[in-house]
Amino acid sequence: MGYGTYLPDEEQYVVHNVKEIMQILTDLSKQKVMLKASFNHGHDIYLTTIIALSEKNNAVYLDIGRDDAFNSRLLASEHVVFSKEDGVRIKWLSEKITEVALKDGRAIKVAMPQELVRLQRREFFRLATPIVDPVPCQIPIDNGNPDQERVLELILADVSLGGICAIAPDPLDAALTIGASFDRCKISFPDVGVTSLTLQVRNIAQIHMKDGAIKYRVGMEFIEPSRGNQGLIQRYTFNLERIAIALMNGGSK
Repeated sequence: MGYGTYLPDEEQYVVHNVKEIMQILTDLSKQKVMLKASFNHGHDIYLTTIIALSEKNNAVYLDIGRDDAFNSRLLASEHVVFSKEDGVRIKWLSEKITEVALKDGRAIKVAMPQELVRLQRREFFRLATPIVDPVPCQIPIDNGNPDQERVLELILADVSLGGICAIAPDPLDAALTIGASFDRCKISFPDVGVTSLTLQVRNIAQIHMKDGAIKYRVGMEFIEPSRGNQGLIQRYTFNLERIAIALMNGGSK
């Protein structure tokens, strides 16, 4: 795959079988799974879904963004990483991106990947948080004066045992910079409780939403969470897994 796409612990999970790759992508298409497309060394990101697959043309067709300037950068990029990060992680690299016209409108076309990563290990699980009942994260911003402290509230996109990913509006708050740490952060986990812990910003990426809006994904790591906070996080991720399994089986939570 190249281009530093594999992490050291992913190499043993690379799938090379063509029929298996086709089946994995077909499942993603049928389930309309949202994929993250990342390029420009991770500085540009947009969300997309697989529209169609063509074994005959050796092609995968995906939704294209609405911003023409953004699409131009996408089409000019040499490498685009497509990934699904919640539950079973799936990732592949595409090197040639073209725009095509399908009967339902514009789309992007990439070659059917010859290999992809399919990884299912508990410590890597990133579980998507509910959209209908969003999980808020309150981050105190210390300006050096207790009387002037403000609280930034973000909504979680996903959570793992090691950290969270939150969605921030545009323009991005100046306090959110890579490496910045925030104490006394409160995450209100439904049916579980409220944390008070330290979060450190590990990565920030701009997202172009399907409606044309710009937002930011802010990845934050839990820094030495207390045993009590670890218990809250574990109980909440367990609840999310239980709900996801129930939905997959067609049952209720």
